[in-house]
Amino acid sequence: MTLRHIPLEAVNQSDLQRLIEDQVAEKRDIDYKRDTYSNRDQDYGEFLADISSFANTAGGEIVIGMAEQTGVPTGFSPLQIDADAEVLRLENIARSGLQPRIFGFAVRAVPIAGGGYALVLRIPRSYNQPHRIVRQGSGNHRFWARSSAGKYEPNVDELRVLFTRAPQLADRIRDFRFDRIAKILGGDTPVPLMGARPLILHVAPLSAFESAQSFRLDINQAPQQLFTAFPPIGAQVGDFRINVDGCLVLSNRSADGRTHRAYVQAFHSGIVEAVDSTFVMGEGTAQNPYRLTLIRTESTIVRASHSYLQSLQARDAPAPYVLLVSLLGVKGTFYSFAMAAGTLFEDEAGILDRDQFHFSELVIDEVPLDPYEYAKLLRPLLDQIANAAGRARIPSFDQDGRFRVRI
Repeated sequence: MTLRHIPLEAVNQSDLQRLIEDQVAEKRDIDYKRDTYSNRDQDYGEFLADISSFANTAGGEIVIGMAEQTGVPTGFSPLQIDADAEVLRLENIARSGLQPRIFGFAVRAVPIAGGGYALVLRIPRSYNQPHRIVRQGSGNHRFWARSSAGKYEPNVDELRVLFTRAPQLADRIRDFRFDRIAKILGGDTPVPLMGARPLILHVAPLSAFESAQSFRLDINQAPQQLFTAFPPIGAQVGDFRINVDGCLVLSNRSADGRTHRAYVQAFHSGIVEAVDSTFVMGEGTAQNPYRLTLIRTESTIVRASHSYLQSLQARDAPAPYVLLVSLLGVKGTFYSFAMAAGTLFEDEAGILDRDQFHFSELVIDEVPLDPYEYAKLLRPLLDQIANAAGRARIPSFDQDGRFRVRI
């Protein structure tokens, strides 16, 4: 048991207490410290070395305010500090002391009964490695990695791997995506599909694209729990089965019992492929043109991807995650920007000008519990969809940045 499956904003004293009760020892992805890092230059260097070693390896947490013996937590040692000021100080040191900056690094102050705080530092496994210390006088230009025994300075061969890992990972994601798209277009899908104008979501932990995968979906658990975790887009589970790729979840069937409107393939690696083959509405006639609406498109993408990410997170699939969204067969489709449900008004609509859209990959470091907070993370992706229909940005966020579409 670690803290990695718990959103940082939800971590509380009970979660930290379980680390003590379960005697979760220090290892590659967790470390304990009784005291926070001081303002001495030596401690600045130690702090930057610690967090960069996590980011350059597998990510993890540092819990400050926890006593330990031979690496095993024994109890709380609450910090008597101004928690907000300390969180800000550590975040500022991390921001200015490393190159490149660790995206997604965050600190939470957890109140401890009786007074004081513990600090939980969450360091994501970085996909922009390697990070080096650049703060003057704090071990300038040094790189750090991490093993189960703690941090260490990688040798030349290990550094070479760190420098080449990110570009290779991007290529693997791209190759996987377009291999799957080609199969869907060619009819090589787990089941025959009813439609030819699908919305396709791919959601996955980035670790799924590494040669040495750190996560594998457990398909031996109770079937009902597994299959209800990955429902088809916009539908209840109609059928499900184990297959060679992992588990397959199906929506309603057509009258002939052979074709399906939608499916979700959850791969052993943790990659989730969700396809709704009839997502585009209409018949392509003058009276009933092909059409999409902002309300339905955005709410579907936010709701479905948030659900799949939560299911992966609940099964300890490690962050960060990647979200890929594609629309196929959509050239000439009207896209309504109306913010009220109802019929399509052409003066509210743009027209999609190409047959396929493969929107940019979106990396998600942490999945908020609130889907409306999660929607804010997807704004660059949703803006891209608006761009495809001729608008500079979507109207679904108000002036305060709140998502206005009902999820």
